[in-house]
Amino acid sequence: MSEGPALLTLDLGTSSCKASLWTGAGALLASDDEPYPTYHPHPDWAEQQAEDWWRAACAAARRCLAQRPEGAKGIAAIGLSSQREGVVPVARDGRPLGPCIIWMDRRSRQETDTLVREFGGAGLHDVTGMIPDPTFTATKLLWLKTHTPEALAAAAFLQPRDYLYFRLTGAFLTDYTLASRTMMFDLRARAWWMPMLDRLGIRQEQMPPLYASTEAPFRLEREGASALGLAAGVPVAVGAGDRPCEVLGAAVAGKRVMESTGTATNVSMVIQEVPTVLEVCPCSIHALPDRWLLEMGIITTASVLRWFRDLTGLSAREMGTLEAEAAKSPPGARGLIALPFFMGARSVRLNPDARGALVGLSLGHGRGDIARAIMEGVAFEVGACLRGLQGLGHAVEEVRVLGGGARSDLWCQIKADVLGLPLARPRHTEAASVGAALLAANAIGLIQDPEAASRDWNPVQVTFAPRPEAHQAYAAPARLFEDCFGTLAPLFSRLAAGQR
Repeated sequence: MSEGPALLTLDLGTSSCKASLWTGAGALLASDDEPYPTYHPHPDWAEQQAEDWWRAACAAARRCLAQRPEGAKGIAAIGLSSQREGVVPVARDGRPLGPCIIWMDRRSRQETDTLVREFGGAGLHDVTGMIPDPTFTATKLLWLKTHTPEALAAAAFLQPRDYLYFRLTGAFLTDYTLASRTMMFDLRARAWWMPMLDRLGIRQEQMPPLYASTEAPFRLEREGASALGLAAGVPVAVGAGDRPCEVLGAAVAGKRVMESTGTATNVSMVIQEVPTVLEVCPCSIHALPDRWLLEMGIITTASVLRWFRDLTGLSAREMGTLEAEAAKSPPGARGLIALPFFMGARSVRLNPDARGALVGLSLGHGRGDIARAIMEGVAFEVGACLRGLQGLGHAVEEVRVLGGGARSDLWCQIKADVLGLPLARPRHTEAASVGAALLAANAIGLIQDPEAASRDWNPVQVTFAPRPEAHQAYAAPARLFEDCFGTLAPLFSRLAAGQR
């Protein structure tokens, strides 16, 4: 018996494309993913090839469709999600004119400083919602203007989801969630910010037209359909950036906060109006009408744990071994502090030169102590992010935990104990795909209220309650974490200079 109309979602993450198939009622039918490389030709550089995204999307989608008895029949819509802020210049025919400088690339520090001098840090934040940082697209385009000015002759500048949409439909577009993460967009006017475009030497027509995340204005064209193994004519929903999709897919609203840990960690909260004065927190447009996001970020988190795992000679399959060793280390990791700032610090610290550190090492420390210290260091920094949100007047009562890091019971319990808050893990921890499916379902009329539907599609499965004794035990290590960062901060610029 057929399960009715199905939705195909494609989520372009930092390391792979995840394809998923959903029923119109939110049941997961199949999923698959295909990795692609990130290139680091110089320290602080991080690039990807747009064609790698397309190859991965096609491979993952075909394998995903092959798991379904009906195969490619009955696909009602395609939903999209992707990493944000990265930019790839493309020709009029959509051909990439160079690699994508992805979000984690830090090469544009000087360009960031230049824009701060010219526009003012507070002015940039107030207009665009973004706190100036090399993460954001405007700084990357200024770097291109300085170092490869021919790239600015491109027909369009696309983020990863935008490129995928073009390959599927032949249309250039973007949505408000992605546009509002460029530092080139007027948050309140909901339009491209012309003073910034003029400074970068970019014409407005080089920026893609803007659509709402809940629209499906174009359909799958023959070339894209053939590559995916689908019939042409399937509506392709605009979708959104990965974080707004995660927030939607995890039913985050009210006093609930999302904490998503993968390559990086994002802490997000939904608000219903833009604050009159933006203080310490970036603010962007959410995927749903009349909603905005406050976001805090940690650039390297689970990627640090993977780095340590690889460094010690363990394979990906042996991550459980590392976690088992970390579980034997007590709260505080026997006096060891890990600073997880391997590619700079964001959010409450805003230091692109910050670097990682292990402080307090002795011959008595083992591999498990170091792994636990990394987990705790991330948890301490999540706590700093939550304090930043609370300082803006937003109470937090629950943390909805997502991403690959959410699969670790140990790490979830550490975070609950450090934060002193319950951590709720939903059925689908890769919630960007859930959000993309909800937006696609809404775009074609299968559901009317994505926010309400998300509660049914992705209910909580496990809750990690904070343990009072452990929470108390973490008070001193948390203070030591802050003191270590403050003590090392004057050295970071010198350390970073030696790595360029």
